[in-house]
Amino acid sequence: MNENRNLTREAARGLSWSGTTLLARVLLHVLVTAVLARLLSPREYGIVGAAMIIAAIGNNLANLGMSQVVVQRRDIEERHVGTVVSLSMMMAAILGLLQWVFARQIADFLRVPELVLVSRVLAVMMVANAFNLTTEALLSRHLKFKISSMARLVAWIASHVGLAIPLAYFGLSYWALVVAYMAEAFILASIYFFIARDYLVSPRFDMQSYRDIRSQSLGYSLAGISSFTAKYIDNIIVARLIGTAELGIYSRAYYLIAMPANLFGNLNKSVVFPLLSKVHHDNARLRSAQLKAYALTAALSIPTSAFLCCFAKEVVLTVLGEKWMDAVVPITVFSVVMYFRLGYRVSGAVMLATGQSYQTAFMAFVYMSLVASFALLSAPYGVNAVAFAVSGAIATSFILYAAVGCRMTGLSALDFALVHVPPVAFAAAVFATGSAVKMLLAGSPDYLVLATGLFVTGTLSVVTVYLRASLLFGKYGAEVLQTLTSKQTNRMH
Repeated sequence: MNENRNLTREAARGLSWSGTTLLARVLLHVLVTAVLARLLSPREYGIVGAAMIIAAIGNNLANLGMSQVVVQRRDIEERHVGTVVSLSMMMAAILGLLQWVFARQIADFLRVPELVLVSRVLAVMMVANAFNLTTEALLSRHLKFKISSMARLVAWIASHVGLAIPLAYFGLSYWALVVAYMAEAFILASIYFFIARDYLVSPRFDMQSYRDIRSQSLGYSLAGISSFTAKYIDNIIVARLIGTAELGIYSRAYYLIAMPANLFGNLNKSVVFPLLSKVHHDNARLRSAQLKAYALTAALSIPTSAFLCCFAKEVVLTVLGEKWMDAVVPITVFSVVMYFRLGYRVSGAVMLATGQSYQTAFMAFVYMSLVASFALLSAPYGVNAVAFAVSGAIATSFILYAAVGCRMTGLSALDFALVHVPPVAFAAAVFATGSAVKMLLAGSPDYLVLATGLFVTGTLSVVTVYLRASLLFGKYGAEVLQTLTSKQTNRMH
């Protein structure tokens, strides 16, 4: 029982710090996006979106699933860490060189000629990203959520607020974002090098250490490649079969919804997975942690999804501007499946935490196959059709992931369903309240309608949590909140 309380306390502490910094980042993302959307065109965003796909491919391949091993493996030693660092840095250097050499072929394949130079510039940051991923894994293993989340926030503010906006204002077009992404990688690497020096190990390859982690890291690597492909394959299809401007619309719609989704998804990666890894040998505790993760994810994302569905038009006009009106339908569609996109990650975290790397890889491959096939079949009918098809693939994948995750821990279908009842009921109240606000303020400026909707639904949420948190978070989510609030109270006294 004491161990369960300790786990909940660690979860509360991690969620507190990581959640606060990630929420700050999401809010700043909205403000920065609102500014940049008025300085850059959909085509310019499409060029950068295509470039980031290429950069993400290299980052994913360079890691080879080794960062997950650093977090999950119980008996990790310095020789293992040194081997992980040396391999990931070497792979990053090789892939960066290949990206430089084949930049023209990449641009021709995606039909974006500007990518020749952009791909070569972004190849330079490959090693920095590999270092950041490994260092973040070490910090997560030691449950250093506070310093890791603060480092990411500082690096993002310095690069996007300090560089992207001024450079876009002075007419550097899509290069403003390219420079910002590069600066973020190197700033974060500098911060990590300083704050994580007690955990870092100098790169040194050891064959026995590699043999120790090879099988598990291969499974995680296959899972990572499949998950990455699922995340970007629809963007590749839109860029190649529909057009760069349409990719800008599609990627901005996806990105706006991904901001709150990534808030919860990053909490799952940086907090939930490391904590589940600590108890993967105890099925009862793992099942309890799984229920809490589902409860928190559902409580935070399902009402948010309802709000975004209700106010999609106002969000686009207020944040992006009138030239982005074509993004309204994709944003609405992606909002509907926000929880499905996050909920499957909880089951994925359970698989990762228990070391089921090849099961994770298989499920990720299924997810990737669904997204790729649905997007390819719907591409001839336009961006909106792709959004509907990809959302259907996400919902289907969630059901499959949940079935596998529940079977692994022995979680019953009834308990799984019941943990979602309070968030769904509250989301219905949010949607009804938002619809009433829109009816009352019909004809008013869009920013006023959105601001009023935020205030009213926000007040409803705060009052509900204050009076009875279980109405939104359910039994398991309320337990984590109670631990968090009692910890804060003890600090004040």
